[in-house]
Formats: sequence, C-alpha cells, structure tokens
Amino acid sequence: MARRLLPFALGCVLTGCLSRPALVRQTFALQAASPANSAAPTGQAVLEVRALEVSPRFEGRDFVYRMGADLYQADPYAGFLVSPRRELAIALRSGFRGSGAFKDVVEPASRLSADTALEVQITELYGDFRKPDQLAAVLSMRMLFFEAGNPQARQPFLEKEYTCRVPLPQKTAAALAAGWDQALGKTLAEVAVDFTAARAARLGGR
Repeated sequence: MARRLLPFALGCVLTGCLSRPALVRQTFALQAASPANSAAPTGQAVLEVRALEVSPRFEGRDFVYRMGADLYQADPYAGFLVSPRRELAIALRSGFRGSGAFKDVVEPASRLSADTALEVQITELYGDFRKPDQLAAVLSMRMLFFEAGNPQARQPFLEKEYTCRVPLPQKTAAALAAGWDQALGKTLAEVAVDFTAARAARLGGR
C-alpha cells in the first residue's frame, strides 16, 4: 500500500495538487499622491532629473519587507511593474510637475533645456512589518539640486535627506504600494518648499 501511495503523493507535489489556488504575482506602478494643498505651478525653474540611484538592498523589482532588526524578506509575489529606479524616476517627474515649484520638468529625450539638475539617491524603500500594530511604508531619499549648464557649479545649492513613514492599515502589498504613493507625495511637497527657498536665496545673492 505504501508503495502505491508514494507515486501519487509525489505527483501531487510536482503538479500542484493542492486545495488552495496558486498564488498570482501582483505588480504595481508608483505615483506621487497629490497633497491636499497642492498649488498651481508658479515656479520658473525647469528641472532635469539627471540621475536616480537605488540602494543595492532595494534595487530589485520584488517588494522588500523588514521583519526584524537585521532581517529583510523579498516577496516573489509582489513587485514593481518596472525596476524601482525607473518607477521612482517616472513618479518623481510627474510629482514635481504638480508641485508648483517648477515651470516644467523635462523628460530624458527632451530638447527643452533645463536650468536646474537633480540627483537622487534612494536609501530606504521597504515595508516595515516588524510590529503588527506599527506597520509602515518607509521611503528615504537624498536629493541634490545643482545649477545646470554652469561648469563652475560643482556644489549643490540644496542637499538634504528626506525620510517618510506612512502607517499602513493592513499587511498587504496593495496597502504598501499606496503607502509609498503617500510618502512620495508628502516628500515632494516638502522638497518643493525647500527648493523654492533655496532658489530664492541663490538668486538673491547674485
């Protein structure tokens, strides 16, 4: 009897003979959630996102969850539609266009000249699942704004690290993606204020 059941058991394992349905991979595209007090564009700067790099810890397409102090877990069933670097570059350009701080944000292949260049370093991009009652989407980025087209402008006129934690209502990939959207929107609203002040100070000092 045992010899008869063994091939059947192996067949179930190999063919997925399970009572629950097979898991399906979910893919998400990020977009910066518009803040409630978003204003019409009033800035005069034209921005180019010159470079965007993501920490090697989070550069894969799979969503990453922090489960402990030093324990991280990649989810093979939930991830970005394209690489995080491309997802965030698209979301940042779109978000900055709606921030009110810029006249325009150029695409990589655009013929429009930019007077401001931005370099972005994503240092944290994960779901914090260490405590069931403190679930959060975490996004940290370092932004460096330069004067474009000026070879003497080697130092950024604005350099700052931004970190945002958005509480999550539930431990799901969809909730995490929505949390990152909110984190992007909040961060870009803060960046717009900082950029406007830094640009005014720079122009006023000339």
